[in-house]
Amino acid sequence: MSAEFDKHASSYDGGIDNPVKRMMGGDADQFIAVKARWLLRREPGLRTGGLSMLDYGCGAGDLMRVLADRGARADFTGCDISTGMLSEVGKRWPQVHGAAPATAVQDGALTPFAAGQFDVATISAVLHHVPVAERAAVYAELGRVLKPGGRLYVFEHNPRNPLVRYVIARTPIDENAILLDAREVQDGLLGAARYEIETDYLMFMPPGLAFLAPIDRALAWLPLGAQYAVSARKPV
Repeated sequence: MSAEFDKHASSYDGGIDNPVKRMMGGDADQFIAVKARWLLRREPGLRTGGLSMLDYGCGAGDLMRVLADRGARADFTGCDISTGMLSEVGKRWPQVHGAAPATAVQDGALTPFAAGQFDVATISAVLHHVPVAERAAVYAELGRVLKPGGRLYVFEHNPRNPLVRYVIARTPIDENAILLDAREVQDGLLGAARYEIETDYLMFMPPGLAFLAPIDRALAWLPLGAQYAVSARKPV
């Protein structure tokens, strides 16, 4: 799997080469910004500094970068199985935001981080690349590195949305993807720890039309958005 992502690293653009996805948003950052805005509403402390955040399966670091572009000042760390992707993190990080995030290579699902190291962890558009039998190990590792009371946010493509299935089937980096429903994420997390769990659905409106974002927030309960976000708070 590492080699599969390494070959896409230098040219990775979030799948915006797909004409349908490009029609919905002018660039990949507009899609990531939907998740970043949602996360900053949930975690306003990311703007003030002092929180440690891990982006698990961070790829080229785009979620951390877009968060920083929108005012986040967390202590960012990224990890990934692909050394090629990790080599892109520093290259894409704007100097105006200071030092690039620290990065580490995963050994499969495992990371080199200490237990209870992070206040917040994210895993964005990663699980559909993980073989089904290995997903439980990912949930366990995310729970291990979170502090007691820490928050985990899982962003994934929603297979209930037919346009999502159409785009994924025609995106080269997703050629081996196995989409998963929000219920599978919820059940997987609860199998790893006694989390407090909530789910929102995102991206009903084209990300390129940011002024329609209030409609997205109003429809967050409806399981038809192009993305979903499962939030889980670890027991204290």
